[in-house]
Amino acid sequence: MAELDPATNRRLDAAFADFRAEALDRMTSGDPDAPRRIAYRRTRNRMAATGALALAVVAGSLVGVLGLPGVERSDPPVAETPNPTAAPTGAAPSAAPSGSPTPSGTPSPSATPSPTVSPTAPATPVGPPPTRPPDQGQAPDPGPAEPSRPTDLVLTGPSEVTLTPVDGRYSGSIPIAIRNQGEQPYDANALIVVEPLEVRTRTDGSEFGACWYTDENNETRTNECTGFRTVPSGGSQTTALTLFVDVAPAPGTRTIEGYRMTIRSNLDGRLLTDRTPGNNTIEVRLRLVGD
Repeated sequence: MAELDPATNRRLDAAFADFRAEALDRMTSGDPDAPRRIAYRRTRNRMAATGALALAVVAGSLVGVLGLPGVERSDPPVAETPNPTAAPTGAAPSAAPSGSPTPSGTPSPSATPSPTVSPTAPATPVGPPPTRPPDQGQAPDPGPAEPSRPTDLVLTGPSEVTLTPVDGRYSGSIPIAIRNQGEQPYDANALIVVEPLEVRTRTDGSEFGACWYTDENNETRTNECTGFRTVPSGGSQTTALTLFVDVAPAPGTRTIEGYRMTIRSNLDGRLLTDRTPGNNTIEVRLRLVGD
């Protein structure tokens, strides 16, 4: 194979160098907000689907009411089209057929056939053809949220809760209250829970759901739960979470430290800045009381 001249080699080397530089510039690290954004959008879509289903049920009920038996809707009377061949009532019988002798004895000439009229083709509408609405498809992802939007949430709860034996382990609940001292709107609540490895938090029956683990070490794991309902400015909201401790019940009392929760405001999957972050976190001591 013949070798390329030096000038061509230099041009190829420069082109490949530019390509590598552009490719490296486009390589970015993973988005840490992606799981939160996916969970938030799934929760929002579920609520939208529930609303659409309720609307369909209402529409079906209305159709059922309008179509109940016994409710007759009279159709407008249709005018009868007169038959040109029918003889009018009380008229004399039709004349004798063509070619038959008339009373005078002179045969009448045959009737001249009328010309056949071909049906007229439907008129073609004038104007531009109807246009198809554009396919909306998947809406583009919104731009970055405003991480500096000054929201202000407050989380309160007990400093200690008691758990008792249930089905071979310890279980109990922890009530919490969320208060909104800010005036800026947001989309959802985000609850970040740090729990010792033997503790598991369940959000069944609470205002939170769509939880996922974000970090874990030798002592604790961190998970985040999205709550779709927002707290109005100046208002508060209460809920309760269920705790399970995977420790076999035993006589006496045992305490577990290191369980804490943090409340944050969420805007389309991104956590917003809080005016007073010091009151967003509570630490709860878990007190295990055996038989």
